[in-house]
Amino acid sequence: MSWRYGDAFLARYESVDGVIRGAWPLRVVGERSGYLATWLPAGTTVAMPVLADGRGLRECSVEERFSLPRASRVGPRTGDPAVVLFPERGAHSIHVFAHGWYVNLERAHVWHARGLDTRDHVLDIVCRTGRDWEWKDEDELRDAVSFGALTQADADEIRAEGERVVALFERGEPPFSDGWDEWHPDPDWGLPELPEDWAA
Repeated sequence: MSWRYGDAFLARYESVDGVIRGAWPLRVVGERSGYLATWLPAGTTVAMPVLADGRGLRECSVEERFSLPRASRVGPRTGDPAVVLFPERGAHSIHVFAHGWYVNLERAHVWHARGLDTRDHVLDIVCRTGRDWEWKDEDELRDAVSFGALTQADADEIRAEGERVVALFERGEPPFSDGWDEWHPDPDWGLPELPEDWAA
């Protein structure tokens, strides 16, 4: 990875239909311990996957989520600001919030000149202070296997990746000890801009 402080960075997400449906514009803030750190402010315009009829992926049944056609919705991100860490080698990202860490399990990243492409793997991990953590959306991982979006072998590897990251968290090792929870953005930075050709 060869990124500089302040560089624009684009994380793109492939949907269940094999098409890039999501994209987050971010700003590079540094590299430590094999992770590229990026900044995602609240209110950043992002692309998110939705059903073709406009419903969000949590506004439909499980069967609809894994079988109906997909589209994209572009608009402001409503979540809290976060430092998002992408490993040089690994199948996850780590979102650093003021209240703790969130591990998003993903397909191994494909890096390119503008950023990276990946695919969300449904299962996540919520990590809190005091080395307390828990799995999130285990039921959705089982559903993905049931509806053929993932194989059981895929699900086993996704969970194994999560266990590797949790072990780092429990031992207090990087990237959890790298100080990203104390980092603050440059006050002169505006919101990252989603390029018009984000899906190209």
